[in-house]
Amino acid sequence: MNDLIEEIAALSEQRAKYANVRINTVLGEGLPEIPASPSEMQQVVLNLVNNAIDAMSGKGGDLTMTTRHANDEVVLVVSDTGMGIPRANLSRIFDPFFTTKPVGKGTGLGLSIIYGIINKMGGEISVTSTVDIGTAFTIRLPVEDAAGGKDNEE
Repeated sequence: MNDLIEEIAALSEQRAKYANVRINTVLGEGLPEIPASPSEMQQVVLNLVNNAIDAMSGKGGDLTMTTRHANDEVVLVVSDTGMGIPRANLSRIFDPFFTTKPVGKGTGLGLSIIYGIINKMGGEISVTSTVDIGTAFTIRLPVEDAAGGKDNEE
């Protein structure tokens, strides 16, 4: 997971620089393996990073990706100091075709696809946001046990 985060940070650095966004990583050490497709996780993280940069374009800000291991899960938090999401929209952001972006700038499918990918992996995604302060997406993915299954399976 940490290698993926570092890769996405490097890939996004130029775009972030143009938007006056600083990318920070706070990576937990010794994260266990998760039963996740690397390409799907790349899609998830890249989409969240691009959304965060979009939310800060114009005024700039900080985008932080944090990883940690907690309670048989790997936790990834992608947070930004962007415009935030109004409370009225929070319950709809994972709905297909819901977007607050101008026409031609977004399909409203990115967060819906992320939601599906994370659920398929047995994980959870949640969001907290405050207008004019920022947004944080938290992803929790189950850890694989030594036999290759999820720790929490009976």
